[in-house]
Amino acid sequence: MARNSNFKSPDRLDSLQGGASGKSSVSYDGGKARDESLKGVDFERRSFLGKAVGGIGAVVAAGALYPVVKYIIPPAEKKVKEKDEIVVGKVSEVPPGSGKIFQFNKDKVIVVNNGGTLSAVSAVCTHLGCLVQWKADEDLIYCACHGARYESNGKIISGPQPLPLAPYTVRADGDDLVISKA
Repeated sequence: MARNSNFKSPDRLDSLQGGASGKSSVSYDGGKARDESLKGVDFERRSFLGKAVGGIGAVVAAGALYPVVKYIIPPAEKKVKEKDEIVVGKVSEVPPGSGKIFQFNKDKVIVVNNGGTLSAVSAVCTHLGCLVQWKADEDLIYCACHGARYESNGKIISGPQPLPLAPYTVRADGDDLVISKA
């Protein structure tokens, strides 16, 4: 069993000297007694170090877990007021015989200029959600993921997709390209 006494206590000296008296011939003036100087202090070095290491460990654990928790919990969605009609670009961005994808609120919309006639449909394939593209050489909208083919108005030509592309209304207002919900 461990003793809670000073290393140079008389009892300790007796045990080290083989039972000889703990009294020594030399006297020391140590000033205040140890018990008086530490009166009111209720901790030891070992318990302080244990608390310090535990605190550092808690900070490290929190630093490691924070990114994991932020990854698992999805961020709160910002409420953005959706508009029914948006100017998405210029008419000159979609020359005849081409198509271009624009952002409309949260959706992606492909605008096709087929010989001067503008049409707009959702740019998200109804099969697995891939983005579609305009193939000018075949005059159709094509999904490269699984070969889905659509007409310029979004109707199904062939492929595994279950539904046609959602239609949007597009018009030219001067040089501005305006898309609205159909």
